[in-house]
Amino acid sequence: MSRNQKIILMLLAVVDIIVIGAMGWVVVSSMSGKTSFTLLPATATATASPTSIPTWTSTVTATPSPTLPPAPTRTPRPTRTPYPTLTPSPRPTPAPVTLVNPEFDQFMPNQIPGWQWDADVNYQMGDDYNPQYSYAQPTFRSADDSRRQINGATLQIETVRWLKFRAYVYQQITIPTGSLVYFRVKANAYSSIDRLILKAGIDPQGGAGCDNARWSEVLIDQEDGIVTITSPRLLVGSKGRATVCLFAEPRYPDVSNAAFFDQAELIAAPPQP
Repeated sequence: MSRNQKIILMLLAVVDIIVIGAMGWVVVSSMSGKTSFTLLPATATATASPTSIPTWTSTVTATPSPTLPPAPTRTPRPTRTPYPTLTPSPRPTPAPVTLVNPEFDQFMPNQIPGWQWDADVNYQMGDDYNPQYSYAQPTFRSADDSRRQINGATLQIETVRWLKFRAYVYQQITIPTGSLVYFRVKANAYSSIDRLILKAGIDPQGGAGCDNARWSEVLIDQEDGIVTITSPRLLVGSKGRATVCLFAEPRYPDVSNAAFFDQAELIAAPPQP
């Protein structure tokens, strides 16, 4: 910086000082005059006393009970007349119905007086043999072994050795429609290895055969002794006849299988009036 510049700066600083000083003097001068203030006497302001709130106690008033309307007068219901108890008319007492040759007497070769027979036969000597499903023609005769006889003459059904049979013996009976009937028979059986299936049945429509018979069955051999087989109880149909049926079949083909039947009996209760 040159000398002249320094001189100029110093002069400017002096001028600033003078200006600032002048301004300060003006301010001090203006404040030297006192301004007087008049003080007003303080006025006491009355403080309002709080107004007391009156105390109020509510009076409990009982609410009156509502007046209920009078109950309606009930009209008594009439007493129901009980229904009369119906007593069913008793069915007439069951009684035996006469069968033809129920004791299986008076045999002829493969003929049973008063009875018919049928059989499932699908095997002749020389045919292919199936132990379970090969059935030979049965034979029907009077039992000649007293140990197998049930009551004197007894029906015996059998076939050749090592073959099974499936045989039906039946009889058609005229009987009033609506009769309640059942059929029963005494039976025995003999097998050298297994048991036989024996049945007693009845067809209430009186069909020619046992295709529509309703059955009861037993499974027996000589160890079971004499048993009674009783068919279901059924109502005779509109044709006015019934068919009583016997059935026999060994469970297994063996050296000896035989079925025995005796004392067949049809029991019937006449129709209700």
